Amino acid sequence: MSYSLYLCRFADGHPTPMDESAIRDVLGPVTVGGMPTTRLPDSWDLEAEDGGESEVYGSTLGLTFNRFSPGRILDHVAELARRTGAAVLPLECPVILTRAADRRHLPGSLRAEVIVVAPEALTGQAIQLLISPQPEPRRRPALPRFPYHPSPVATGSVTPSDAPCVCCGQERGWVYTGPVHAAGAPNSGICPYCIAFGKAAERYDATFTDAIEGDVPKDVVTAILRHTPGFVAWQSPTWLTHCGDGAEFLGLAGAKELERYPDAVDDLRRRCAEWTWPPDEVEDFLGSLDKDDQPTAYLFRCRACATHLAYADFT
Repeated sequence: MSYSLYLCRFADGHPTPMDESAIRDVLGPVTVGGMPTTRLPDSWDLEAEDGGESEVYGSTLGLTFNRFSPGRILDHVAELARRTGAAVLPLECPVILTRAADRRHLPGSLRAEVIVVAPEALTGQAIQLLISPQPEPRRRPALPRFPYHPSPVATGSVTPSDAPCVCCGQERGWVYTGPVHAAGAPNSGICPYCIAFGKAAERYDATFTDAIEGDVPKDVVTAILRHTPGFVAWQSPTWLTHCGDGAEFLGLAGAKELERYPDAVDDLRRRCAEWTWPPDEVEDFLGSLDKDDQPTAYLFRCRACATHLAYADFT
């Protein structure tokens, strides 16, 4: 980073010494090679706990932090400002003070642009945001309700996007990222609204899940296959059912995630037994499940009785 910032304490418009012991306490632990036992060096280097670096110049009358990294370096700058009552002066940015009363002590040329931040709120991140302000996040519209896939953003099947939908041509703020089963249909770029309202299924004669396990009414089959975001699996994804209805898809899961759902683990154990695997091989398989790698489990919950279900696959 090419920014510089200054730390200086003022009284009646003039620099006044900062507490040297505070400088040593805050910057000493991150000073490369350690700080000398008497007087501050004219310049020295910092390396923070996260690997961030900075050059420091000056004395108790003012310190310059040059070529500093974002992150923990700025946390130390903020701590030093809190402890000494010094002003933080980022280059070409307003002065940061921790007390409004200190504004009158600044030189006249610095009083015009001042931001007062309460000591407990003055952090490295607060300084970073002043130096490099982040744009306000876009407020995206609420998603349609999907009874069989209640949280498609959390599962990764829907993600934010500013691109127009390839089906309706409108910029909806969201895009579906799961599979599309149809000849000639686009494999990406469909908005979740076109899925919910059936427009994508009708236009492309598409389904978004490959198969449904179990017998459920025809309207449930239609709702899951043609009006519900699907999910990516290692093999063709299968939607589980329970109590005569489609289950809710909760997401991918590994052995760690499944610790919270012993009923889902029992369901997986039953399925593995159907493969005629010996018990020790089944337990090894269950212990090897990985949310981010294969084999992976797919977690569901019954909409009627709340029983958790799961199946697993791999390539």
